[in-house]
Amino acid sequence: MEPSAALLAGLVAGLAIAAQVGAVSLLLVENAIVAGPRAAVAAGMGVATADLVFAVIAAVTGGAAGAALSSHEAEIRIAAAVVLAAIAVHGLLALVSEADDEAVAAAGTAVAAGRRDRARVHYARFLAITGANPLTIASFAAVAASLSLAGPAAAIAFAAGVGGASAAWHLMLTLAAGHAARRITPRVRRALAVGGRVAVLGIAVHLTLAV
Repeated sequence: MEPSAALLAGLVAGLAIAAQVGAVSLLLVENAIVAGPRAAVAAGMGVATADLVFAVIAAVTGGAAGAALSSHEAEIRIAAAVVLAAIAVHGLLALVSEADDEAVAAAGTAVAAGRRDRARVHYARFLAITGANPLTIASFAAVAASLSLAGPAAAIAFAAGVGGASAAWHLMLTLAAGHAARRITPRVRRALAVGGRVAVLGIAVHLTLAV
């Protein structure tokens, strides 16, 4: 396959997987609402970096990586569920510990200011969260195997397409959520934060029951 065709295939595959609504998307939106656009963009790029790494592994190994991961799918799903549940519970406990809505508003402002200065922390956090569920490699590997990528140029083009599409999608998602958060009240922000973390906890439970 020509590198240009592999690039296009990577763009399509990357967008199709990145645009799925799941725990990572919910956490990104919640992070954007609480911490602001700058931290949200850093978090989104963390997710895109993980997708790029997954795509490189898939392009290099082909169907071998997908087959290896599929044989341990149950264990991987349980591990991912534990990570997501821990994140959700920790976030909910942090919200419950706030005394009242005014304290939440003040704390939210302080936290947002601090997080804007720690973009690397958000980047690393979401890189780790996304990396905790490597089953995405299986999806990319299936696409790469069907394309019969020939040579390093095609493999690089495919991975670049996946990474570019993921980065573009998550940039758009986080910027939109971060800017929208500026127009909502602290009470609504708190409600959205609680809802997002409960939804993530529900996804963790679903992953466990689906094993």
